[in-house]
Amino acid sequence: MATHDASAGTRTTSTGGPGAGGTASAPGKAWTFTAFRTLVALQAVSIFVQAITAGMVVAGRSGAKDLHGGTATLAFAFSLLTVVAAILVWKPGGGSARVIVPSAIMLVLIVVQAVLGGEHQKLLHVPLGVALFGGVIVMVMRAWSRPGGGALAASASTSGS
Repeated sequence: MATHDASAGTRTTSTGGPGAGGTASAPGKAWTFTAFRTLVALQAVSIFVQAITAGMVVAGRSGAKDLHGGTATLAFAFSLLTVVAAILVWKPGGGSARVIVPSAIMLVLIVVQAVLGGEHQKLLHVPLGVALFGGVIVMVMRAWSRPGGGALAASASTSGS
């Protein structure tokens, strides 16, 4: 039995056969991984901008601390949305749950980073910023390394996305 949802532009087919798993919805799976990739890229850009504004703070530019704090809010927002997208890659996207842990770790580290920055703990704030930059680069490489996300979108790529 086939149904069509015109508002979402998707078609689902219920096979009902033994071991068939019920419904197949490839379009629903593809958007989750696209959203994850996009948010990982935005998170990387926001952390890169953080490095630029940190350099401006060190150089003594006026207003740089406020700019650095404002872009920290963006980095947090993109990190939070990346965790949500990682969960969606897993369920309902059908991809691997392995993307959730690194995304959550990055979010926690960004919160710690913001607290350390607010407390002016430069001894820990600066090296953690470097670690965050490295971490987000690894996330970008994993998310964009293979068409369809490779291992990160394991079952989603086998279903035609």
